[in-house]
Amino acid sequence: MISNESNLPNERWPQSLIDLLERQHALVQNLDTLAGQQAEFIQQSATDQLMVLLAKRQSIIDQFTSSQAELAGLTQGMDDRLLQATNDQRDRIKALIAEIGDRLAGVMQRDEVDQASLRTNRDSIKQEISNLGTARQARGAYASKSSSTRYADRRG
Repeated sequence: MISNESNLPNERWPQSLIDLLERQHALVQNLDTLAGQQAEFIQQSATDQLMVLLAKRQSIIDQFTSSQAELAGLTQGMDDRLLQATNDQRDRIKALIAEIGDRLAGVMQRDEVDQASLRTNRDSIKQEISNLGTARQARGAYASKSSSTRYADRRG
């Protein structure tokens, strides 16, 4: 009986790992979907929607990060443990790991592009604000010259 109990974790291990990887895969799919929406919101300058979306993304990232500790435990000695899994289980584990990695890389690439867009938008806004300040100064200088002339005309 003791030998059966010690084999139970090994028997359950492949499915436990697959279940966790499938949860992570679903989280990464959600991140991927939100990354596409994020780009649209940035392009549209939809700040409120972008802020709501970023809060959703952060929640998903927190869930993904918290599952990493469990993943570390399940992948300890993985090469040896994979030998005990069926071919289908091994294939599924490898496919999930590859797809999660690919999708995360895609999300990170989109984030880099979005960050560049945000920097461009920020720089454009800075320039507009600077131009407004320059225009105000010009109006102020013109107004001060024209007001003294106006007083002179009234007196004159």
